[in-house]
Amino acid sequence: MNRTVKTKLSPRQLMILASGFSFGNVPLMIPSDIAGLAGPDAWLSILFGTAIGLLFIWIITKLGELNPDKTFFEIIQLYFGKFVGGFVAIFFILSALVLVDQLTWYMSDFIHTEFQSTLPVLVLNVLFIAVLLFALWCGVETMYRTTELLFAFLFSFIVISIIMLIPNMKPDNLLPIMEKGITPVLKGSVPFLSSCAFPLVFLNMVYPVCFENVKQAKKALIKGYLLGAFTNLITVTGCILVMGSGLIANFRFPMFITNEEINILVIFSRIEAVTFSIYVCVSFISAFCYGYAGVFSLAQLFKIKNYKILILPVGLLLALYSKNIYKNVAYQIQWDMTVWTPLSFTLGFILPLFLLIMSVIRKKRHKNSI
Repeated sequence: MNRTVKTKLSPRQLMILASGFSFGNVPLMIPSDIAGLAGPDAWLSILFGTAIGLLFIWIITKLGELNPDKTFFEIIQLYFGKFVGGFVAIFFILSALVLVDQLTWYMSDFIHTEFQSTLPVLVLNVLFIAVLLFALWCGVETMYRTTELLFAFLFSFIVISIIMLIPNMKPDNLLPIMEKGITPVLKGSVPFLSSCAFPLVFLNMVYPVCFENVKQAKKALIKGYLLGAFTNLITVTGCILVMGSGLIANFRFPMFITNEEINILVIFSRIEAVTFSIYVCVSFISAFCYGYAGVFSLAQLFKIKNYKILILPVGLLLALYSKNIYKNVAYQIQWDMTVWTPLSFTLGFILPLFLLIMSVIRKKRHKNSI
């Protein structure tokens, strides 16, 4: 087996990263997607989605337990073979790298929309990607430690901001409950799953190969997912309580708009800049996970011992493509709804489930042969 890097991580680091990763795509745009489908029942959609997501988490953790010494890329090649597995692996790699550019595009679009920045889009994208490349060069262990340091600040600010919004909250905004039945709740859980649960499959590039105790790492991954889901819940619910589901559904960046309502003793007001900082940090965590999965898998595909050789050329391609990943906002919304949803389901559920079934069959055959 070709091992390109020897890295050991702690379960706590995995828990923190998983929580940041599952929350990374949510804070600014997902509340409007969920509210548009579920209305005031958006909080129920998150609860339902969280429960369904646990099944997916069980699949990827069980897959890791049955293949403790392999990355997700190696598992693909093991069960699909070199030829078919190569095509599946390329699909996995391209998906990871495209997701990096998606997050980069989201960030630059947010800056231009809310701050009326005069900087060209490409300049903003290059700055974001340059920092990402530096993080990839420093390595996964360094990034995980950095995430540990950021976690206390990020999570604390989110909780404090929700608390400061309490005077503006209107409980009636959550009523009526399930007025149109269960269907809107089910529909609202789809964007949650496609953005917060299914993408966690990319963490299988470090789980479980980078952990000495797989069982502890499994518990940490589940805890991280639940913590991320809880953060999503209080964020989306807070937005709806303050603004109402009707307004939230029509806002492009509802969390940012909602935090503009914070005004306590004049001192705690106009904290949009802090909200932006939170968004950049959690988006960067997600971008790093996607970027590491893509670059490391590419190194394993070409049997390159040190993945860092690929960082610069991949980074240049990401920078060039980042400006044109979406034609415009309308195209982005349509693509995310019609393409990303089935794509994330394929990557995050169908593919791991197939690999798990094959792993179980292989294990049983191995026992019978003994």
